[in-house]
Amino acid sequence: MFTPQQSRKSGQTFVSGLILLTIFWVILYVVSHSMSDEQLNFTKINLSESYRLSPQGEFFLYDTVAINWAMGEANASPILKRLNERTNQIRLLMENLRLSSDQLAKSLGQESDITALSKNNPVTVIDDALAHSLCDQKKIRCAVWDQAKSSLQRLSEELASIKSFEESNNIMNKLLITLSDLQQKTYAQHLDANALRLSNARSFFWSSPAGSSIEIIFFAVFGVLANLLVTSAEYLRHNNFRPSERWVAYTKLVYGPILAWILVTAIAVGWFDLGEYEVGVYSLPLLAFILGFYSRKTVALFDKFGKKLLGEAGKSIEKGPAHIAARRRASFEQYLHSLHPRDCNQIKQSAFDIHKDIVKTIVFEKEANK
Repeated sequence: MFTPQQSRKSGQTFVSGLILLTIFWVILYVVSHSMSDEQLNFTKINLSESYRLSPQGEFFLYDTVAINWAMGEANASPILKRLNERTNQIRLLMENLRLSSDQLAKSLGQESDITALSKNNPVTVIDDALAHSLCDQKKIRCAVWDQAKSSLQRLSEELASIKSFEESNNIMNKLLITLSDLQQKTYAQHLDANALRLSNARSFFWSSPAGSSIEIIFFAVFGVLANLLVTSAEYLRHNNFRPSERWVAYTKLVYGPILAWILVTAIAVGWFDLGEYEVGVYSLPLLAFILGFYSRKTVALFDKFGKKLLGEAGKSIEKGPAHIAARRRASFEQYLHSLHPRDCNQIKQSAFDIHKDIVKTIVFEKEANK
């Protein structure tokens, strides 16, 4: 049987071990981050596949959820709104450019031999700029409007003093104003598109999907260790430390991070939320630490979550596969109704998704009819 003095000595040894373990865990965390290569996908989330910026400055958004998750909705929404509004303005300017280009082609055809302008024909240059589809990824932005404007400006200066080209010059001046607007708006689009990334203040945390999982484990363990240190110190202060409780601490170090990781995953996929608190890549370490610190309450939360999930699964079993097939069919039809692909890549991706959903729906319906 332990005496109070032996119990206190055992408690001090236990707390000393926790302190050493905490120091080791901090060092391991810092070293892991210091040694990780920033160029690896493990380190940072890649948002380049969530959107595309055309050479003309049009913004195509593919995955709003990924951007909001990485940046936070409050930070991402104003940028996405500006990009979409400016895209509509660019499309209107491009339409005006096409109409003015057609007018210039007719005007030049009436006022001169257009074949003489074939080398630097402004209509051809403008058409090339409108049809340009590829951009050098190493460049900050494509210079399609810059090239069209400089070519048009040179021709306008050459023909400015010739009265027979007065109408063409008036149209070219109008085109130059439109091209200047397109230059400014495209440049602004690239600035905003480059802002769709994690801020430097949050760049220390691993933000990739795999990296975020490791962050959750690290901070959940930090939370459990912090809780154990606080609790053990309080028991020692009041001479109430019981050596047998050490096994409770050991088990917390095992189940705490596991449950924290599972619950954070459930929140990430939208199975439940935290109300007004915004959850994203940057807040995962905080959330994991809290779940680790309150390991016992996390167990109760997980128990409630598990009962709810099993209850819904039980109801689904009672209703049978016909109910699941009908719900899938309704969801699929709603998806088809709202589908508006913008380009060839989106059409291909949509076709792939539709084919996959059709197969799943048919399989479920056949299973339901057995």
